[in-house]
Amino acid sequence: MKVRSRLNIKSGIEMAPMVDIVFLLVTYFLINSTLVKNPAIKIELPKSTTAQSEVQKKAVIHVDSKNKIYLNDTEVALADLPIELKRLIADSPDQQVIIKGDKESNYQTIISVMDYVNQAGVSHFNLATER
Repeated sequence: MKVRSRLNIKSGIEMAPMVDIVFLLVTYFLINSTLVKNPAIKIELPKSTTAQSEVQKKAVIHVDSKNKIYLNDTEVALADLPIELKRLIADSPDQQVIIKGDKESNYQTIISVMDYVNQAGVSHFNLATER
């Protein structure tokens, strides 16, 4: 005599726990991902093969493609640049100044900015390029 079992064996994968795991993974990667900080001033830097990356940037002068000048994201008139730069570097005179000029900007504007940086008493400054 055969005894039949009334237990049904299910074969297959339960989808609910798998969906939970996928949502947990998506949540984990969204929380732990770093978001790229987009700068407020759009500048396309010229290319250089010997460029070095800069770790600390406190005094940055931007010259955009329309020859507008910004000192640390604040628009500054060219004539006011030495005064504002002196005020910015008053507490640390050895602070390095970086000039970021758009490749479409006027060459004379970049030279004028370099002259005004020298007038502010900064003897060492860098011109930023893209690697």
